[in-house]
Amino acid sequence: MHRPDSSRRPGLLLLAGALALSACQTTPPPPEVAEKTLEQVLHEHRYREALTMLDERLRQDAPDHAALSQQREDIIKASREYRDQTLAEAQRLAGQEQWREAQGLLESTGGHLIYPGPLVALRESLHQQEARRLRQRLSEWWQAQARALLDSASLDSTLPGYTLPEAGQTLELRQTLRADLAERLTEAGNAYAAQGDWSRAQRALHLAHQLQPDRPAPEALNQAQQVLAQARHRAEQQQTQRQQQRSESLMAAYRESGSLQDLLAIREYLRTTPNNHLTALRDEVETLFRERYNKDMATGDALYARGEYQAAYAIWQELKPLAPDNVELNKKLERTRRVLNNLRALDATSSE
Repeated sequence: MHRPDSSRRPGLLLLAGALALSACQTTPPPPEVAEKTLEQVLHEHRYREALTMLDERLRQDAPDHAALSQQREDIIKASREYRDQTLAEAQRLAGQEQWREAQGLLESTGGHLIYPGPLVALRESLHQQEARRLRQRLSEWWQAQARALLDSASLDSTLPGYTLPEAGQTLELRQTLRADLAERLTEAGNAYAAQGDWSRAQRALHLAHQLQPDRPAPEALNQAQQVLAQARHRAEQQQTQRQQQRSESLMAAYRESGSLQDLLAIREYLRTTPNNHLTALRDEVETLFRERYNKDMATGDALYARGEYQAAYAIWQELKPLAPDNVELNKKLERTRRVLNNLRALDATSSE
């Protein structure tokens, strides 16, 4: 069993030494016996016993009363720190599902502490956590068995045709297992429903009903399905609202800037967001896209006709992300590149 590491507490050894030294100044019991006893109980983290021994000295009106009073506070503090270490260690063990070790640590430590209340509370909490976790693991196991039975359901109709006793025995075993699993899954599903864990409740109860479809469906199954359907509906509404807000934000950015990059951003977002509520906005963006494309194509044509080839090339190049496979646009870009290259070649020749 794991225990908090006492090697982390050098102050505790100093405390033990101080207590042992103060014991030598009292008359009864003899200093040698008192020193050994105090060291032993502190070494074993028996703080309640150490405090009882110290209180006995205080009642004897020892001359070092002030020092003993301070040492009493030190023992209480050490007990509290050791308690906190024990709580943390027990929670760590429980997190690893080492329930027996966690409970054993709390039980063995509680009697030695001055104020063990938090350990008692944690023990009860761990009992509840263990019960929930065990039910979850068993439910998963029962569900796996139920799915195996359902996946091999054809056996129930073929086994009666066999004359060998093993066939009848197997069929009887399967029927018994069906009934047993249905009962266990119904019980687990109802427990999950009582806790409001509707997803696990629905899975367990649905399998229980599949195992015995001729019996009425568990009452909690309908409730679980309704709750989950409502939750899905709310989630879909929230997602739709977020998508609408995002789309409106992107559209507002484009209207403010008029940038092709912003138009591309809203168009790409709507294309990758399958939401029927955005159909109207999607159509509006496609209309804006066509208008922008036709307008800029015409502007490029006018610039080209005036001999402003570089400007025409720039505006057509900016359009390319909107229609990367457009044959007409690619031809215009290629033709303009050749013209610009020829002009640069002529400039180079004339400069020579």
